Amino acid sequence: MLQSATLTRKPAARRRAHRLCGLALILLAFALALPAGAFAYISAGGGATVSVRSSAGRQDLSGVAFIDATHGWAVGGTYDQATQTNTGAILATTDGGATWRKQKSGNEAPVAVAFVDATRGWAVGWSGIIATTDGGATWINRHSWMQTTWLGGLAFIDATRGWVVGGEGTIIATTDGGATWSTQSSGSDQGLQGVTFIDATHGWAVGQGGTILATTDGGAIWNKQISGTTEELHGVAFIDVTHGWAVGMSGVILATADGGTTWSPQSSGSGANFGKGAPVVFSDATHGWVVGSGGAILATTDGGATWGAQSAGSGESLEGVAFPDATHGWVVGSGGTILATTDGGATWSRQSPGNLSALKPASGKRGATVTIGGTGFSAARGQSTVTFGAAKCIKYLSWSATQITCKVPAKAKYGKVNVTVTTAAGASNAKSFTVKR
Repeated sequence: MLQSATLTRKPAARRRAHRLCGLALILLAFALALPAGAFAYISAGGGATVSVRSSAGRQDLSGVAFIDATHGWAVGGTYDQATQTNTGAILATTDGGATWRKQKSGNEAPVAVAFVDATRGWAVGWSGIIATTDGGATWINRHSWMQTTWLGGLAFIDATRGWVVGGEGTIIATTDGGATWSTQSSGSDQGLQGVTFIDATHGWAVGQGGTILATTDGGAIWNKQISGTTEELHGVAFIDVTHGWAVGMSGVILATADGGTTWSPQSSGSGANFGKGAPVVFSDATHGWVVGSGGAILATTDGGATWGAQSAGSGESLEGVAFPDATHGWVVGSGGTILATTDGGATWSRQSPGNLSALKPASGKRGATVTIGGTGFSAARGQSTVTFGAAKCIKYLSWSATQITCKVPAKAKYGKVNVTVTTAAGASNAKSFTVKR
């Protein structure tokens, strides 16, 4: 899915830009006032139990893409309170998420990502478009965008043809894998949040003010469709030229069975603001998933006639969802949250670097041997660390993706402390350990 920004300089656009700039400064001041580890995230019947991992590194993940059950990427940004800067974050896995490794993005904060195979992919964000031809080992700048606008989503149908949408109705397209980009006229000045194409000619884009645009000629002409809502729309998904869904703020889900000639509301049973990193996906005409604020995960098995809420067990905002097939799926969100399922969402498990599940023993003296169980610790230690409160372990006896054995640090504070595992992709959840005298 791809989103782009426009370079319009109309008076109304300038006034909106000034208002948005003022709002951004207010929100930035609010964010800086938050304590470390806190997150301010603004987004636009299942019965399954979902567990959540939140990193302690102020990392928000917004987009996720999987091309099969093993190869996937998640993108977002990390805020460094000490330097008051944002840096891009790209995580990759080649084992279905058992381990995630950080890749160097070179982009300030990518918000959406798309891959067409295990090597070729693209990500977009405020700073522009980046691309890889080696699975993310290296990412290069494919298009620098003006800093007064934003890029928010993308769609590629193969290695050469893709579209990006973003602020003030911008749509740009490529036919050479992103080496060059051309502007398409959207006929709208509304910010566009999501885009999807099912082939080289049929595509849809959604955004602010309930905007839905459609093309049947690859974007040479975009036509406005009547959505029936003024709510901001964040994501759109089609499984063929007729059947599609659009989702957005306040629990809005719209569906069409005629390519968007008519759109009808579906009852989500939720007031969640559905995420901004491709928050809706369908694996076929009946099975679909939507994610959003407050840990919302909704699923349908009847094309949206009914949607069932699944408990995420957390208030984290969920922004992106990917299902490469009907059974394997991943969800990402604020706080570094990564959730995974291998049964179509009947059950979800917590996944991401450093999912700490057990300490054996749960108490001991300084120098005692402790075994830490969990997932996503990475196969080799490298620069990863285990921390008891503020004290880092110095002596490690073993390290694997699922188990670490180390000595309680000599400088560990007596009493109860939190034990965490920090890898290149962030810090794990914490488990309590009692340091005895």
